[in-house]
Amino acid sequence: MKYVLDTQAWLWSVLDHPRLGRRARAALGALPAQERIGIAAISLKEAAWHLAHGRVVVDKGFGPWPLWLRTAAASPHLEVLPLTVDVAIESEQLGDAFPPDPADRLIAATARVHDLTLITSDRPIRKSGVVRTLW
Repeated sequence: MKYVLDTQAWLWSVLDHPRLGRRARAALGALPAQERIGIAAISLKEAAWHLAHGRVVVDKGFGPWPLWLRTAAASPHLEVLPLTVDVAIESEQLGDAFPPDPADRLIAATARVHDLTLITSDRPIRKSGVVRTLW
């Protein structure tokens, strides 16, 4: 595993949304078929919130959003990385320059603990320099 996707990048990649960055799309497309991609466990909660509140809309042909989320999370190419004690500790060691949002901190900490590159469009995270990023 080389990459962990932030919530938006994961949703955009699953939905093949044009907002997924060109470099990110190319990197994901170049992965071998057996390569898994990670998401932090908190991304499941964030995705559920976005779907439940209509901030992300999926085609009705997929069925209700809970079914879509279960299917997307069960992809054999995806690995949900758990919230561990090490991730929790690391999330509080990112420094004051890192955005204060708890979910962003947990996602970045997950990338650091697993030594993965974070695929994110979030400019403040990318500018912080505390985690390897790609967009």
